[in-house]
Amino acid sequence: MAWIPVAVGAVGALSHFFGGKSRTTVQYVTNPALEDALKTANNANAHLQKQFADIQQVLKEQQLDSFEKLKAYDHRAANALVELASQTRAMVLEGRTVALFGVTSSGKSTIINKLLNSKVAAVGVGDTTKAIQPFNGNGYCLYDIPGRNDDLSYFTSEYISFWKGLTHRLVTIQSTLREMTKVFSLLDAMDLRYDIVVNKFDLIEDANEAEAFRQQIRNEVHECGLKGVNKIFFVSAKKTDQFPDWIKLVQYLRA
Repeated sequence: MAWIPVAVGAVGALSHFFGGKSRTTVQYVTNPALEDALKTANNANAHLQKQFADIQQVLKEQQLDSFEKLKAYDHRAANALVELASQTRAMVLEGRTVALFGVTSSGKSTIINKLLNSKVAAVGVGDTTKAIQPFNGNGYCLYDIPGRNDDLSYFTSEYISFWKGLTHRLVTIQSTLREMTKVFSLLDAMDLRYDIVVNKFDLIEDANEAEAFRQQIRNEVHECGLKGVNKIFFVSAKKTDQFPDWIKLVQYLRA
């Protein structure tokens, strides 16, 4: 494959992962305050937009829909993407900010409702989150992140800027870390720290099986080569009083 020279490609590489032009991500923002922060970040990162667009065009042409596929197809292109991400300025978000990433089956909406002690996120109706939804929590702002069909859609300057500006990034799973390996790989590529919330832990009733499952998750951290894991919480958003990790999670987000 003929690739853009590194001098240009390292900075001249990235915009189609996320939909192409900088204004695309605005479709995923409906909150006025967040939209203002996005516009400010876009201005700060305007000098990178051409480079983002160049590499996204390559990805579109080669039908590459994940960061792992990009690395397998062209390692230098993947490195260029990471380099450009490192140059992207973080979005300035007010106060403590927490974002939740996860597939519908992980119970992400139930976690949000329990953290906020209010039914603000739709539960049990499929993936209804189409825009980044901010909710005011106790001492922090909680963002519900929409699921995407491919992880490279996240890799716009807007999303990168947003991710870098967060205080905490929570990735929710139910059965295995492999449910969210695409998100983990992107966060690791950007050298960002994140926490894992293992939900629906109440479904494992046997104490020995529960401990074996805890160990399985810890083993998967090493098996998947995850670099940015900070804390792992084993919880049940429906039965929070049964698991001490829930209180630890709440205190952690407020600290």
